[in-house]
Amino acid sequence: MPSLRLHAQHVALKSNLLYDALCIPSLGAEVRLDSTLTLSVSSTYCPISYGSDRKWKNWSVQYEARHWFRKAFNGPYIGAFGIHGGFNLSRLPFFHLTSHRAEGNFNGAGLTFGWHRILSPHWGIDTSLSAGYLHLRYRHYREGTYGYLEYTKGRDYVGPVSLSVSLVYIIK
Repeated sequence: MPSLRLHAQHVALKSNLLYDALCIPSLGAEVRLDSTLTLSVSSTYCPISYGSDRKWKNWSVQYEARHWFRKAFNGPYIGAFGIHGGFNLSRLPFFHLTSHRAEGNFNGAGLTFGWHRILSPHWGIDTSLSAGYLHLRYRHYREGTYGYLEYTKGRDYVGPVSLSVSLVYIIK
């Protein structure tokens, strides 16, 4: 029986410290496909409800293929991403929601530019900026004793989509 050579696959676990500071828990994983290509999946989930029917609930999943200019998990990279998520916002002092509620979802795609700084053999800091296109589809409700659906709307957005400063743990 011929011997099989098995190589350890590099996997990185990460959490976006900026989102975590805003009480929006985040978790991601990235797998090295070859010396300069990785595949990343990250997610967020925010279940926050405040008093007086005020809430900020959202979730998202972002998947991304990254090309590293040096080698995987070291230095600059560029990536192509897709994103999908949902939200339920109510009685917030912005987005014209002081006495309204909006719930819906979004889909999008774009490019990411980033840099990974190695701190030790297993730890690193990854900073990135993602920009692209989002399509939002949402329902807008009037709040009150007899809240009702006011309208359903779609909106397109082009610009920054996410900013990340992530703590990364690399499993070798």
